[in-house]
Amino acid sequence: MTRIRSGFIGGVLALAAALFAGQAAAQNCGVTGTNSVSIGNYDPFSPSAISSVTTSVTLTRVVGTGGKKTQDVNFYFTKPAGSPAYQILYNGSNVLYEAPTYAGAPSLNVNNASQAAGLVYVNFGGAAAPDTLTVNFTVTVPAGADLSAGGTIPFDIRYVCKGTGGLSNVTTAQTIPNAFSLNVTVLSALQASYSGPALNFGEVGTIDTPTVQGAPATYTRSGNVRVASSGPYSVALASANNYVLTAPGASTVAYQATFLGQTRSPASPSFGTTQCVRAGISGVNLPLSVRLQEGGAAKIPAPNYSDTLSVTVTPLVVAGAAQNCPAL
Repeated sequence: MTRIRSGFIGGVLALAAALFAGQAAAQNCGVTGTNSVSIGNYDPFSPSAISSVTTSVTLTRVVGTGGKKTQDVNFYFTKPAGSPAYQILYNGSNVLYEAPTYAGAPSLNVNNASQAAGLVYVNFGGAAAPDTLTVNFTVTVPAGADLSAGGTIPFDIRYVCKGTGGLSNVTTAQTIPNAFSLNVTVLSALQASYSGPALNFGEVGTIDTPTVQGAPATYTRSGNVRVASSGPYSVALASANNYVLTAPGASTVAYQATFLGQTRSPASPSFGTTQCVRAGISGVNLPLSVRLQEGGAAKIPAPNYSDTLSVTVTPLVVAGAAQNCPAL
């Protein structure tokens, strides 16, 4: 009795990156950096991860007056607690750890002067060496990550650094919020289906209208429209027969449908399209119920009286006045 439609559009996660805010005014060592990283399209419903995407960032060391310069830096990336299982690999080892405990991360030691597993170590060389260098690393986004179309994937950085020529060291690990963000084109993917028993009132040919109206719970059937989406979406409901059950050459039997806080019937058949906030990859249930308004005792007999409800679910780029639809 229910027909579901679904669709896909494209959404883009914007990129912003600013690595290592140095404290030049305080004459401390530090690094700055910018990049533009794109790791391709991501379908959150695909069983495949985005893997082995090599990216790079160009770092510029902080310099002071009189030949003061940043000599070397030890750092790793961090992600918020509860994040998907992203990976950032440098020289074959993971350099991404989860805040706030950073479990598994090596100690950040300003006196470390060589590459250690689990860290990124860079040495700019002496005062005559270039003040910029490029660091290459590999990023993986796992399958099934619940990413929002139109958002970003931000990572923080924790670092220590060593100065030369009189530029002060930074010996206590510092955190740079949102230091590096991935630019991923996330498909505004949507899946929808009907979940529940058939909306079937059963045999009503011997039941009169007063009996139906006197026991509404007895003549109510319920199910759910299940939606999973990476972005906001809109929902519309339509009845092929304006909320009456009918059969060829037979009478009609009125019913009503309640969905997303709206109750529609032959007297009020027009359903207002509703905009909903993202459902997430795990999905949400949108309750749908139908209730008989008439009995069939006075109707022309027929094998089946029926109607078709169409629920149209459409992904949106902009949420607009989106609501928490499961709560309506």
